[in-house]
Amino acid sequence: MTDISVIIPAFRPSSFDALAQSMAVNANVDAEWIVVDDASGPDYDAVFATLPEGVQLIRQPENRRQGAARNAGLARAQGQWIKFLDADDELDSGHLAALFAAVEQGQDKALPFAATKHVFANGTTHVNDSWRDLPVDSAAQYRRQMLRPFLHHCGALYPRDLLVRLGGYDESLITDEDGDLLLRILHEGYHFTPVEGVHYLYVHHDGGPRVSADDDIAKMQSRVRACDKVAERFDGQIPPEIARALAQRMDKIAMTYWTAFPDEAKALIARAHRISPGYAPDMRGPLRLLRGIGGPGMVFAAQGLYRRLKGRPKGGAQG
Repeated sequence: MTDISVIIPAFRPSSFDALAQSMAVNANVDAEWIVVDDASGPDYDAVFATLPEGVQLIRQPENRRQGAARNAGLARAQGQWIKFLDADDELDSGHLAALFAAVEQGQDKALPFAATKHVFANGTTHVNDSWRDLPVDSAAQYRRQMLRPFLHHCGALYPRDLLVRLGGYDESLITDEDGDLLLRILHEGYHFTPVEGVHYLYVHHDGGPRVSADDDIAKMQSRVRACDKVAERFDGQIPPEIARALAQRMDKIAMTYWTAFPDEAKALIARAHRISPGYAPDMRGPLRLLRGIGGPGMVFAAQGLYRRLKGRPKGGAQG
């Protein structure tokens, strides 16, 4: 049996240069690489013909989005451990070896992960190191992941048996299916342990939004559905600290869609207050003050100015 299976969903990719680079700098492990073509169509056959030697290719008959594509790869995978990777992102040199070494030295229910390094089109980078103040505790990590994700699902290494038992990604979610999976893993009592020295490289492009961009009501509904699943897992008995974090997550979703879908956003905030009356929005004190004075619009203006000063684009995945 292979040690690691790396599963890469791909829909109408421009190239596989990033994959080739990741494979070249992680060749010293027993790994299989599986690309799942999510029905890109015949116009992309030439791109798929450039896949590096040895890569397994699965062709989906119809486009079913990234969760279903990853599940198709999981069904084919032979590795004891699973790594997910988006087609336009990369793994640091030695990434797989470092995480696998941590597996062999780790404790039961401890899953290794590498921090996310965001790589922006202008050449700047930002490493998410928010895990540094987190205890090695599944409950604390659960609450944090709901609000300010400390890891990206492509940064971790997962036992294949665990993913199969959980049913993989929820294919009904058109977005947030990755965060949903991480929360389900944490709910099972697992926790994530950092492996320093290597990163998962989340590459931002100027050429258009990524899958995680927020641009339609269906995505808002999917994010809310992921929140519903959190409440359902506690069967109506949500601990107060989880209820507060869930309300704050709903508040963040409402703020994200406030301009495009104000009625739905206001209804979601009202629901958040019913779940955890008196919760405080999860934002810095000055932003809470601005929101109290001028409403969400003033917060958006301040956040936009901050992003421009930092040279960071709007949107993109957290973690």
